Amino acid sequence: MPSEPAADNVRALRGADRGWLRQMFEQAPGFMALLEDADHRIAMANPAFFNLVGNRDLLGRAVAEALPEFVEQGFVDMLDHVAESAEAVVERALPISVERERGSFENLFVDFVFQPLLDTEGRTAAIFVQGHDVTEHKRSEALRIAHNHVLEMAIGDHPLEETLNELLRLVESTSRTGVLGSILLLDDDGVHLRHGAAPSLPPPYMAAIDGSPIGPVAGSCGTAAYTATPVFVFDIATDPLWAEYKELALLNGLKSCWSIPIMSSRQKVLGTFAMYHREPREPTVRDLVLVDVVTQTAALVIDRKRAETALMEREQALAAIDDAGS
Repeated sequence: MPSEPAADNVRALRGADRGWLRQMFEQAPGFMALLEDADHRIAMANPAFFNLVGNRDLLGRAVAEALPEFVEQGFVDMLDHVAESAEAVVERALPISVERERGSFENLFVDFVFQPLLDTEGRTAAIFVQGHDVTEHKRSEALRIAHNHVLEMAIGDHPLEETLNELLRLVESTSRTGVLGSILLLDDDGVHLRHGAAPSLPPPYMAAIDGSPIGPVAGSCGTAAYTATPVFVFDIATDPLWAEYKELALLNGLKSCWSIPIMSSRQKVLGTFAMYHREPREPTVRDLVLVDVVTQTAALVIDRKRAETALMEREQALAAIDDAGS
């Protein structure tokens, strides 16, 4: 049952003037909504709630109709339980998936309360929804933990592909948009890109592009490595940079690709970090922040592994000279 402070809030909301309630909604820092009737019709919602669900047409519509993706995720069942039991439901950092443009989905984490508002007979007259989007906090925490783990793997002499795969899994697990990550390494010849890591991309696709040459019109990665500048292709099907590779990408369900060169401390291209999506998409500020984290970490890991390899080869060469002279 609700605590005493919560019960006081319920009584206040139940008897509140709608104008005052609407003003409170407008000024609230978190998201709020008021649901009425058995089908949980959205009677009121504040700007933060509209922003959370993509600014859709909500008012006067049932949750199942206005937000169909929430049905599959169990939210309507949860609301039914609150209405029948007259007991609040509280969730912390609950993962949810929200539909965006063109049928794409964004993965978020939210804290929320479903609070029943009771009538004079103790039955649920409405449900008050209140909460906060805590995605950035969860994402930052996950990034910090995973970033430290990747560096520990590098120091612990794990194979380079294993370490880079872990780095990409970090990207994919903290992404809001279902990103698929790839790292290609510039070959010693300075002309071709070789497979580095891609834990979630289709293996046939990665096999087909392994060894692809870089150039001014060579997809996202080949162009990024050639120009040493980021390349953002929003729609592979129409971008001229992908003329030679678009059939391969589209066949494997890849619709957009942003590629950023991974630079050494001496500003030499080491490879590329690519973010693929299964729908045309432009990068957000969040994506660009993630790019910085990944490319800087990848550069440290690759630089360290190449320095170790060079040192080992030098020691082996010296050992061979010593053996020949003895």
